[in-house]
Amino acid sequence: MADRPSLQATADAPRDTGVSIRSVAAGVVGVAIVAVGFPYVEYVVQGTRPANTAIPFGVIFLFAVVVAALNPLLTFIRKRWQLQRSELLVIFVMLLIASAIPTWGLIGQLIPIISGAQYYASPENRWQLQVIDRLPDWMVVKHQDSVNTFYEGLSPGEAIPWAPWITPLLAWSVFVFGLYAATLGVTLLFHRQWAEHEKLVYPLMQLPLEMVREVTPERRIGSIFSSPLMWIGFGAAFLLSSYVAFAHYWPPLPALKLRTFMNVPIQNETIALRLWTNPSVTAFTYFIHTDLAFSLWFFSLVGQFQDTIMRMYGVSLGAKEIYGAGSPAVSNQAMGAMIVLVVYGIYTARQPLSELLRSAWEGRSGPRDQHDIISPRLIVGSLIIGFGIMIVWLYLAGLNLLTAVVFLFAAFVTFTALTRATIQGGVPVSRAALVPQSFAATVLGSRYVGATGLASLATSFSWGADIRVFMMPFLAHAAKIWSEIEGLRRGFVWILAICIGLCAVLSTLVTLYFGYSDGAVWMSSWLFSGCPQAAYRFAVNHMEDLQGPSWSKMAYLGVGGVVMWLLTALHYYWPRWPLHPLGFAVGSTTPVNDLWLSIFYGWLAKWLTLRLGGYRAYRAGILLFMGVVLGQFTAVSVWAIVDGIAGVTSNMIYIY
Repeated sequence: MADRPSLQATADAPRDTGVSIRSVAAGVVGVAIVAVGFPYVEYVVQGTRPANTAIPFGVIFLFAVVVAALNPLLTFIRKRWQLQRSELLVIFVMLLIASAIPTWGLIGQLIPIISGAQYYASPENRWQLQVIDRLPDWMVVKHQDSVNTFYEGLSPGEAIPWAPWITPLLAWSVFVFGLYAATLGVTLLFHRQWAEHEKLVYPLMQLPLEMVREVTPERRIGSIFSSPLMWIGFGAAFLLSSYVAFAHYWPPLPALKLRTFMNVPIQNETIALRLWTNPSVTAFTYFIHTDLAFSLWFFSLVGQFQDTIMRMYGVSLGAKEIYGAGSPAVSNQAMGAMIVLVVYGIYTARQPLSELLRSAWEGRSGPRDQHDIISPRLIVGSLIIGFGIMIVWLYLAGLNLLTAVVFLFAAFVTFTALTRATIQGGVPVSRAALVPQSFAATVLGSRYVGATGLASLATSFSWGADIRVFMMPFLAHAAKIWSEIEGLRRGFVWILAICIGLCAVLSTLVTLYFGYSDGAVWMSSWLFSGCPQAAYRFAVNHMEDLQGPSWSKMAYLGVGGVVMWLLTALHYYWPRWPLHPLGFAVGSTTPVNDLWLSIFYGWLAKWLTLRLGGYRAYRAGILLFMGVVLGQFTAVSVWAIVDGIAGVTSNMIYIY
């Protein structure tokens, strides 16, 4: 009886009613912190990137502060001030969605793309003639002085020239609206299949859900924070990350290299294997099925060895595709695998998809549609409106209709496949094996795309090329979290609009301010130099060698599709088949090649735990590895704050 809460305490405690005004207000404050703080860490502190993956460390850290410190403090001051579990989840969703905007997800790539051609144009590269003159004035910033001072910094006393940016940014906001509307539609089209029918594990969401699992009116904090195993994992990851960070301050300290390479000779060729250690990636891998974990690192190695063997025998399809992990053969076969992955996903989801489409057509709720996040009609409407806006916009920007359709097909196949890799495979960061721009040039031929179309495709690198942070996995995770909210769950679309709109405006203003204050070329060597130059070189290189469709590359698209189909059939009909098809589709992407060793560690840890300790030991390991994730993300966040206060830059503990 002593543990039972008093009637007065129960009466004073707020009920968990779902979305509330105060949870949205707190989320807005968090969105503002993300919009301003993440660009500051990325461009000024220049340490570990705060939003470079599908689970930004800054989001987990901020959420942990709210759950483990701020909320207990509010409860201690006054019981009715306690944020309930669903309110905490609303705050997390808002933080998560906002983190996809400021740096690598959108603004940090869009601003350099719409200004970089003007800044880096020279008589030698002829970009003025080849690219800039072919792009509409509303699409890019063409005012030379405004661009130069953004990249090099203003002189003391000069005012920021905002005006030349207004028209291009407004034009791009229309496209981004269409992009995010279509992305929302595709994500929610598959949500029921992924979350309810296939019951995917969403490994990156295990920690935030566990942090609030037992938060009730009678309990201030989740039970995970009282777990010794969690704190053991937390301490180990925190100390490891802090040691690496502190070595940046004190060079005599023996360096602990988390990123090394190993050269593997094969006859006259050499494979440079990346040996990167990232504890959080190991932890996420521990949460997924062992066959999938094995397949991710296995097919990563297979792709790298395939490249080497093909070079040994003189098999070549030309230079490496831009942003590709390997040769054109490996990149195209991985893209073929992604196409089959998405097509098969549509086939397996045909029943819930048909129910949703029928409900949208008839204008009524289906048998279970009352549990959907938004109405079926809104899902279908967002698809139609989103893709319609994008196709019209791309046509006005210089693409012919067929190129626009093929390009968007490749982009959304890539988005969907990589999202599946994240929510099923626990891959926190991945990238297109073959960027959609290259796919369009391969299938249609650069001659058909045309010079103006190629220039327009170069600007699409701002959202559809270096695809390591994009909105779909964030929306998929947000939908999963939203489905966990009890009570009132309406307003998902409005909350998305608040997050995206507020964060886009604030982060744009902050990015321009930092550029004009310090010079953008000093803020990020890749985003403000490598990124725009890579995009426009892609366009110019194709312009100078216009060709028809590449049948040899399309053959490898077919090879990848056939192999993927066989692996899928074996996985479906033979339960003991050891290779998961998803590993083949995403194993040959650059981030997986970077992190294959960390994935191997996670697979080995889970395999040994299940083999030697059984299911009970595996469950204990989950708490241990959740602590690893929280410890690493906390350490990186704390050191980013310390670096900012101390004025220390380039203290990058982890790449991802």
